[in-house]
Amino acid sequence: MMRNFLLGLTTTALIAFPASADPSQQELDTARSECRDAFLARDAEAYMDAAASMIAWGSLQNADWSREVELCLAFADAIEGASLDTARERAAGLSDAVSPTSALSEEAAAPQADAPAADTRLADLLSRIEADGADVEAIVREIAADTTFAPPPSPERDALEAALNTYVRPIPAAQAERNLIAYQALGRVNGENQTYVDKAASYEQAVEAEREQLQRTARALEGRLVRTTAEFDGSSWGRHPSSPRFQDIRNYVTLYLIESGSGQKTMELFFNYTSRNGWLFVESASINTDGETTRVPVGQWFRDNDTEIWEFASMRGDAAVALARKIADADRAVIRFNGQQFYDDYVVSDGDKRVIREMLAMWEVISAE
Repeated sequence: MMRNFLLGLTTTALIAFPASADPSQQELDTARSECRDAFLARDAEAYMDAAASMIAWGSLQNADWSREVELCLAFADAIEGASLDTARERAAGLSDAVSPTSALSEEAAAPQADAPAADTRLADLLSRIEADGADVEAIVREIAADTTFAPPPSPERDALEAALNTYVRPIPAAQAERNLIAYQALGRVNGENQTYVDKAASYEQAVEAEREQLQRTARALEGRLVRTTAEFDGSSWGRHPSSPRFQDIRNYVTLYLIESGSGQKTMELFFNYTSRNGWLFVESASINTDGETTRVPVGQWFRDNDTEIWEFASMRGDAAVALARKIADADRAVIRFNGQQFYDDYVVSDGDKRVIREMLAMWEVISAE
């Protein structure tokens, strides 16, 4: 069927366009890349420009290159808003030698448009996931979000499925959202496997239950915050009941709810270093979340002491919320306090991450009101 379809495209192209000199290898590579990129992005305008470039070449002498053109044109029906008629009109303006009445039709491409599209995505995803340093989690999310991805059985599909199983196997069951996305991706790759469907449904229920519990906790938390209010201007800061009461107890990172005397609220991300062995004289800090290092953007570090010493800094607003979310969502988060001569690392505890998650959930609720 596919072979007959491609032969049909070739015959039609020969009738519609006069023979011309074949494009250069560079021109072919450029047009092929543009066509593929436009398809992956589902960009109708970019796709029609790439298709127009190929149509304007007319019939080609090189059979392999002709097949590249045919495959590109076959993508038209899989991209919303793409039209081969429009591509032909654009091709007419690219070269005087191109006939304005090309007979290539979308109807000819429709029966087999899905097959090359699925094959193209499969090859691309497999190549990316097997590459050194691949961001497998990002690729898994991309697959899970692509509701049109359903590759037919093939060794390539088996290889991609195996890679996804290798990724999902070590994820703890408690990380419901990561498991949900992974099994959604596996369901896209192999929809015939009922296990993937069942696991995705199970984790979806778990995620929803977690979300509802977090919302209940968030709504109750604001009233449970331990608040300190300034006598003169009425401003206040509130801490989670489970966050450290005193700064000289241990290293920690946490979120506070800050409220001005006029009632304006914001979140403050607070970093605290504590030692009984002497001053570190912290000048800056960095945080590593699952291998990605970010400099903590605070301008000044403060210090105080009694029997112990503590050094601290904070940041507020959207940047504070974004960085707090990275910490809360990380499997492993490490804060490095950089002193004048030495540094000290603090691995953020599960307790600190739980406090931050609950404060973030509370912020989502109250900031939306």
